[in-house]
Amino acid sequence: MNATRPWCVPRHGQRHTPLPSPVFTQLPPLPHCGRMPTFDNRLQASKMFKPLKVAPQASKASRVARPVTCSAQKDDSAKAIAGTVAAAALAAVVSFGAVDAAYADISGLTPCAESKAFQRRKAKQISGLEKRMAKYEADSAPAIALQATMDKTNKRFDFYGKSGLLCGADGLPHLIADPGFALKYGHAGDIVIPAALFVYIAGYIGYTGRDYLAKTRGEKSPTQKEIIIDVPLAFQCLLSGFAWPLETIQELRKGTLTEKPENITVSPR
Repeated sequence: MNATRPWCVPRHGQRHTPLPSPVFTQLPPLPHCGRMPTFDNRLQASKMFKPLKVAPQASKASRVARPVTCSAQKDDSAKAIAGTVAAAALAAVVSFGAVDAAYADISGLTPCAESKAFQRRKAKQISGLEKRMAKYEADSAPAIALQATMDKTNKRFDFYGKSGLLCGADGLPHLIADPGFALKYGHAGDIVIPAALFVYIAGYIGYTGRDYLAKTRGEKSPTQKEIIIDVPLAFQCLLSGFAWPLETIQELRKGTLTEKPENITVSPR
């Protein structure tokens, strides 16, 4: 800014810099330097401002065109869906029919004796043991130990192949845990039968112990009977405990299986 003129604006006809406001595009000529503009001059200048033309707003997004379907197309689609459902139901009914247990396909499992992955795993383990045996003499202790390990490996794989177990893509035997599939395809010995035996043995132990405590409750010193076991009484309880499922059902009907609610202590609240 010029030091001799404390307030100065460009003369008429010179190029002006537009104001940053988006409303105006051009400034009118202002008074020359020498004196401050009056209120009337500023008012006159403001009337000469030209407002910007506001651009028209973007039109709203056009609506998504919806496909027009006639009643004939709807009927065709309904028939197609009904046909698919009927085919799926028929396949489900056929799948639950009689299937040979030896060649049953359960989740992609195949008998271990026919599984290529199972045979490859066996050959890999045997070849690894043979490579280790080649590093030792025939009659040395490590060679004898490796030969025994090889024999056990062959017996284990032969047992898996002859027992009818099913192998997966990894070449390992898989057990059928679902009772329905296990009974249907002849694999009840995998988990179903061992689980039933576990429940029976656990219930037998619990029932005989409970019977022994119930019979010693009327003694003069029942605690002493728990410390020093009455062998004849315990043996009697063990013999009578084999039918614990039937005994449990009878006691449940009589109401003697559980203690009465009034005899159960409740902590104060």
